[in-house]
Amino acid sequence: MCLGNTAREETEVDSRNLLYTANVVDDKCPLPKALNVKWLTHPPSDHLAWGSQHFLRQGQGLSPFLGCDRRMKGRRWRYTQLPTQVEDTLSGEEGEEEEEEEEEAVTAPAPQDPVEPQLTEASQVLGTSEIRQLSLHLPARVAGHPWSLLFCTSRDGFSLRRLYRQMEGHSGPVLLLLKDQDGQMFGAFSSSAFRLSKGFYGTGETFLFSFSPQLKVFKWTGSNSFFVKGDLDSLMMGSESGRFGLWLDGDLYHGGSYPCATFNNEVLARKEQFCIEELEAWVLS
Repeated sequence: MCLGNTAREETEVDSRNLLYTANVVDDKCPLPKALNVKWLTHPPSDHLAWGSQHFLRQGQGLSPFLGCDRRMKGRRWRYTQLPTQVEDTLSGEEGEEEEEEEEEAVTAPAPQDPVEPQLTEASQVLGTSEIRQLSLHLPARVAGHPWSLLFCTSRDGFSLRRLYRQMEGHSGPVLLLLKDQDGQMFGAFSSSAFRLSKGFYGTGETFLFSFSPQLKVFKWTGSNSFFVKGDLDSLMMGSESGRFGLWLDGDLYHGGSYPCATFNNEVLARKEQFCIEELEAWVLS
Protein backbone atom coordinates (compact mmCIF):
# COMPACT_ATOMS: atom_id res chain seq x y z
CA MET A 1 0.00 0.00 0.00
CA CYS A 2 1.43 3.40 -1.02
CA LEU A 3 1.76 5.94 1.78
CA GLY A 4 3.15 8.87 -0.19
CA ASN A 5 6.69 10.20 -0.55
CA THR A 6 9.21 9.75 2.21
CA ALA A 7 12.11 12.12 2.80
CA ARG A 8 15.32 10.74 1.36
CA GLU A 9 17.99 9.86 3.82
CA GLU A 10 21.56 9.19 2.80
CA THR A 11 23.90 6.92 4.66
CA GLU A 12 27.36 5.58 4.05
CA VAL A 13 28.09 1.93 3.52
CA ASP A 14 31.02 0.42 5.40
CA SER A 15 32.59 -1.68 2.66
CA ARG A 16 35.50 -3.10 4.65
CA ASN A 17 34.04 -6.47 5.53
CA LEU A 18 30.26 -6.33 5.00
CA LEU A 19 28.09 -7.82 2.31
CA TYR A 20 24.90 -6.05 1.28
CA THR A 21 21.90 -6.66 -0.94
CA ALA A 22 20.03 -3.77 -2.50
CA ASN A 23 16.39 -3.52 -3.50
CA VAL A 24 15.04 -0.82 -5.78
CA VAL A 25 12.14 1.06 -4.17
CA ASP A 26 9.82 3.32 -6.18
CA ASP A 27 9.49 6.92 -4.98
CA LYS A 28 5.74 6.69 -5.47
CA CYS A 29 5.32 3.65 -3.23
CA PRO A 30 7.91 3.68 -0.44
CA LEU A 31 7.93 1.25 2.41
CA PRO A 32 6.49 2.31 5.81
CA LYS A 33 8.92 4.10 8.14
CA ALA A 34 8.20 1.46 10.79
CA LEU A 35 10.50 -0.92 8.92
CA ASN A 36 13.44 1.38 9.80
CA VAL A 37 14.84 1.17 6.26
CA LYS A 38 17.98 3.09 5.39
CA TRP A 39 18.02 4.68 1.96
CA LEU A 40 20.78 5.66 -0.41
CA THR A 41 20.15 8.26 -3.10
CA HIS A 42 22.70 6.64 -5.43
CA PRO A 43 23.69 2.99 -5.57
CA PRO A 44 27.35 2.03 -5.22
CA SER A 45 29.29 2.23 -8.42
CA ASP A 46 30.52 -1.38 -8.25
CA HIS A 47 27.13 -3.05 -8.71
CA LEU A 48 26.45 -5.23 -11.73
CA ALA A 49 23.33 -5.10 -13.87
CA TRP A 50 22.24 -8.49 -15.26
CA GLY A 51 19.00 -8.01 -17.15
CA SER A 52 16.13 -7.68 -14.66
CA GLN A 53 18.28 -8.73 -11.67
CA HIS A 54 20.99 -6.71 -9.89
CA PHE A 55 23.93 -8.00 -7.99
CA LEU A 56 26.12 -6.04 -5.61
CA ARG A 57 29.67 -7.32 -5.43
CA GLN A 58 31.35 -6.97 -2.05
CA GLY A 59 34.14 -9.13 -0.64
CA GLN A 60 33.81 -12.69 -2.01
CA GLY A 61 30.04 -12.87 -2.55
CA LEU A 62 27.39 -11.90 -5.12
CA SER A 63 24.02 -11.23 -3.50
CA PRO A 64 20.92 -11.33 -5.78
CA PHE A 65 17.96 -8.98 -5.29
CA LEU A 66 14.94 -7.89 -7.28
CA GLY A 67 15.29 -4.66 -9.21
CA CYS A 68 15.28 -3.12 -12.63
CA ASP A 69 18.40 -2.06 -14.59
CA ARG A 70 21.17 0.46 -14.19
CA ARG A 71 19.41 3.14 -16.23
CA MET A 72 16.82 3.74 -13.47
CA LYS A 73 18.67 6.73 -11.96
CA GLY A 74 15.73 8.17 -10.00
CA ARG A 75 15.29 5.13 -7.82
CA ARG A 76 16.40 4.63 -4.27
CA TRP A 77 18.23 1.60 -2.97
CA ARG A 78 17.62 -0.36 0.22
CA TYR A 79 20.56 -2.23 1.74
CA THR A 80 20.49 -5.22 4.09
CA GLN A 81 23.56 -6.47 5.92
CA LEU A 82 24.55 -10.07 5.16
CA PRO A 83 26.81 -12.32 7.24
CA THR A 84 30.52 -11.66 6.93
CA GLN A 85 33.01 -14.25 5.85
CA VAL A 86 34.13 -14.64 9.46
CA GLU A 87 30.54 -15.21 10.58
CA ASP A 88 30.05 -17.77 7.82
CA THR A 89 33.18 -19.63 8.96
CA LEU A 90 32.10 -19.63 12.62
CA SER A 91 28.61 -20.77 11.68
CA GLY A 92 30.04 -23.61 9.61
CA GLU A 93 32.29 -24.74 12.46
CA GLU A 94 29.37 -24.71 14.90
CA GLY A 95 27.31 -26.80 12.49
CA GLU A 96 30.11 -29.34 12.17
CA GLU A 97 30.44 -29.55 15.97
CA GLU A 98 26.69 -30.15 16.32
CA GLU A 99 26.80 -32.91 13.69
CA GLU A 100 29.74 -34.54 15.50
CA GLU A 101 27.85 -34.41 18.81
CA GLU A 102 24.77 -35.99 17.19
CA GLU A 103 26.89 -38.76 15.67
CA GLU A 104 28.47 -39.46 19.05
CA ALA A 105 25.03 -39.55 20.69
CA VAL A 106 23.60 -42.17 18.31
CA THR A 107 26.68 -44.38 18.15
CA ALA A 108 25.66 -47.80 19.45
CA PRO A 109 28.03 -49.77 21.70
CA ALA A 110 29.82 -52.72 20.19
CA PRO A 111 27.74 -55.91 20.45
CA GLN A 112 28.75 -58.23 23.21
CA ASP A 113 29.29 -61.97 22.90
CA PRO A 114 26.15 -64.02 23.64
CA VAL A 115 25.85 -65.19 27.22
CA GLU A 116 26.22 -68.95 27.66
CA PRO A 117 22.90 -70.28 29.03
CA GLN A 118 23.04 -71.78 32.52
CA LEU A 119 20.95 -74.93 32.98
CA THR A 120 19.84 -76.06 36.43
CA GLU A 121 20.50 -79.64 35.29
CA ALA A 122 21.62 -81.47 32.18
CA SER A 123 19.23 -81.88 29.26
CA GLN A 124 18.40 -85.38 28.00
CA VAL A 125 17.32 -83.98 24.61
CA LEU A 126 19.93 -81.43 23.49
CA GLY A 127 23.68 -81.41 23.90
CA THR A 128 25.88 -78.43 24.74
CA SER A 129 26.43 -77.51 21.09
CA GLU A 130 22.70 -77.56 20.25
CA ILE A 131 21.84 -75.50 23.33
CA ARG A 132 24.43 -72.88 22.40
CA GLN A 133 23.08 -72.63 18.84
CA LEU A 134 19.47 -72.38 19.99
CA SER A 135 20.23 -69.71 22.60
CA LEU A 136 21.31 -67.32 19.83
CA HIS A 137 17.72 -67.20 18.53
CA LEU A 138 16.01 -66.51 21.85
CA PRO A 139 14.57 -63.03 22.53
CA ALA A 140 17.02 -60.57 24.05
CA ARG A 141 14.85 -60.21 27.17
CA VAL A 142 15.68 -63.77 28.25
CA ALA A 143 19.40 -63.62 27.44
CA GLY A 144 21.43 -64.68 30.45
CA HIS A 145 18.42 -66.07 32.32
CA PRO A 146 18.89 -69.53 33.84
CA TRP A 147 17.05 -72.46 32.30
CA SER A 148 14.98 -74.26 34.95
CA LEU A 149 13.68 -77.73 34.09
CA LEU A 150 10.02 -77.56 35.09
CA PHE A 151 8.82 -80.77 33.48
CA CYS A 152 10.29 -83.83 31.78
CA THR A 153 8.67 -87.11 30.83
CA SER A 154 11.50 -89.23 32.27
CA ARG A 155 10.81 -87.77 35.72
CA ASP A 156 7.16 -86.61 35.66
CA GLY A 157 5.60 -89.14 33.29
CA PHE A 158 3.77 -88.82 29.96
CA SER A 159 0.84 -86.58 30.89
CA LEU A 160 -0.26 -83.26 29.42
CA ARG A 161 -2.39 -82.48 32.47
CA ARG A 162 0.65 -82.95 34.67
CA LEU A 163 2.52 -80.51 32.42
CA TYR A 164 -0.25 -77.92 32.91
CA ARG A 165 -0.11 -78.41 36.69
CA GLN A 166 3.64 -77.91 36.71
CA MET A 167 3.17 -74.65 34.79
CA GLU A 168 0.79 -73.15 37.37
CA GLY A 169 2.26 -70.05 38.98
CA HIS A 170 4.63 -69.43 36.07
CA SER A 171 4.02 -66.80 33.42
CA GLY A 172 7.45 -66.49 31.88
CA PRO A 173 8.56 -67.93 28.52
CA VAL A 174 8.96 -71.67 28.05
CA LEU A 175 11.29 -73.69 25.85
CA LEU A 176 9.83 -77.04 24.76
CA LEU A 177 12.37 -79.68 23.70
CA LEU A 178 11.44 -82.98 22.08
CA LYS A 179 13.21 -86.06 20.78
CA ASP A 180 11.17 -88.64 18.89
CA GLN A 181 11.79 -92.35 18.54
CA ASP A 182 13.68 -91.72 15.28
CA GLY A 183 16.20 -89.62 17.19
CA GLN A 184 15.00 -86.33 15.63
CA MET A 185 15.34 -83.26 17.88
CA PHE A 186 12.91 -80.34 17.56
CA GLY A 187 10.66 -78.14 19.65
CA ALA A 188 9.25 -74.67 20.21
CA PHE A 189 9.71 -71.45 22.15
CA SER A 190 6.55 -70.00 23.71
CA SER A 191 6.43 -66.43 25.00
CA SER A 192 4.00 -67.58 27.72
CA ALA A 193 3.71 -70.64 29.95
CA PHE A 194 1.51 -73.46 28.66
CA ARG A 195 -2.03 -73.47 30.07
CA LEU A 196 -5.57 -74.45 29.29
CA SER A 197 -7.24 -71.92 27.02
CA LYS A 198 -10.40 -71.42 24.98
CA GLY A 199 -8.47 -69.87 22.12
CA PHE A 200 -4.95 -69.21 20.92
CA TYR A 201 -2.64 -67.03 22.99
CA GLY A 202 0.99 -65.85 22.89
CA THR A 203 3.03 -63.25 21.02
CA GLY A 204 5.18 -62.96 17.90
CA GLU A 205 8.23 -64.07 19.89
CA THR A 206 6.95 -67.64 19.62
CA PHE A 207 8.78 -69.84 17.12
CA LEU A 208 9.38 -73.46 16.09
CA PHE A 209 12.73 -75.11 15.43
CA SER A 210 14.28 -78.36 14.27
CA PHE A 211 17.74 -79.94 14.16
CA SER A 212 17.80 -81.85 10.88
CA PRO A 213 20.72 -82.12 11.52
CA GLN A 214 21.51 -78.38 11.30
CA LEU A 215 19.37 -75.97 13.29
CA LYS A 216 16.42 -74.43 11.44
CA VAL A 217 14.33 -71.76 13.15
CA PHE A 218 10.85 -70.84 11.94
CA LYS A 219 9.83 -67.42 13.23
CA TRP A 220 6.39 -65.84 13.16
CA THR A 221 5.38 -64.72 9.65
CA GLY A 222 2.64 -62.29 10.71
CA SER A 223 0.10 -64.22 8.63
CA ASN A 224 -2.04 -65.08 11.68
CA SER A 225 -1.84 -65.13 15.47
CA PHE A 226 -2.40 -68.84 16.12
CA PHE A 227 0.57 -69.18 18.48
CA VAL A 228 -0.45 -71.59 21.29
CA LYS A 229 -3.68 -73.29 22.32
CA GLY A 230 -4.06 -75.69 25.23
CA ASP A 231 -6.85 -78.27 25.52
CA LEU A 232 -7.23 -81.12 27.99
CA ASP A 233 -6.35 -83.64 25.33
CA SER A 234 -3.92 -81.71 23.10
CA LEU A 235 -1.38 -78.89 22.88
CA MET A 236 -1.19 -77.00 19.56
CA MET A 237 1.25 -74.43 18.18
CA GLY A 238 0.74 -72.68 14.83
CA SER A 239 -2.23 -73.43 12.62
CA GLU A 240 -3.56 -73.38 9.08
CA SER A 241 -6.68 -75.10 7.71
CA GLY A 242 -7.03 -77.42 10.71
CA ARG A 243 -3.39 -78.52 10.69
CA PHE A 244 -0.80 -77.49 13.23
CA GLY A 245 2.88 -76.66 13.10
CA LEU A 246 3.31 -78.78 16.24
CA TRP A 247 0.65 -80.92 17.89
CA LEU A 248 0.91 -83.15 20.99
CA ASP A 249 -1.77 -85.47 22.37
CA GLY A 250 -2.97 -85.71 25.96
CA ASP A 251 -0.57 -88.57 26.74
CA LEU A 252 2.45 -86.66 25.40
CA TYR A 253 3.28 -89.76 23.44
CA HIS A 254 1.89 -89.14 19.97
CA GLY A 255 2.39 -85.96 18.02
CA GLY A 256 2.29 -84.40 14.59
CA SER A 257 3.89 -81.61 12.60
CA TYR A 258 2.63 -79.95 9.42
CA PRO A 259 3.55 -76.83 7.46
CA CYS A 260 1.44 -73.86 8.60
CA ALA A 261 1.08 -70.18 7.74
CA THR A 262 1.85 -69.01 11.29
CA PHE A 263 5.52 -69.94 11.02
CA ASN A 264 5.91 -71.08 7.40
CA ASN A 265 7.64 -74.13 8.85
CA GLU A 266 8.71 -77.42 7.42
CA VAL A 267 7.70 -80.70 9.02
CA LEU A 268 9.75 -80.67 12.20
CA ALA A 269 10.17 -84.44 12.51
CA ARG A 270 11.21 -86.86 9.81
CA LYS A 271 7.55 -87.82 9.40
CA GLU A 272 4.36 -85.82 9.87
CA GLN A 273 3.30 -88.14 12.72
CA PHE A 274 5.76 -89.27 15.34
CA CYS A 275 6.10 -90.92 18.74
CA ILE A 276 7.83 -89.04 21.56
CA GLU A 277 10.80 -90.58 23.34
CA GLU A 278 11.65 -87.62 25.59
CA LEU A 279 10.02 -84.24 26.24
CA GLU A 280 11.33 -81.38 28.39
CA ALA A 281 9.81 -78.01 29.32
CA TRP A 282 12.28 -75.35 30.50
CA VAL A 283 11.21 -72.08 32.10
CA LEU A 284 13.51 -69.16 31.18
CA SER A 285 13.18 -66.78 34.11
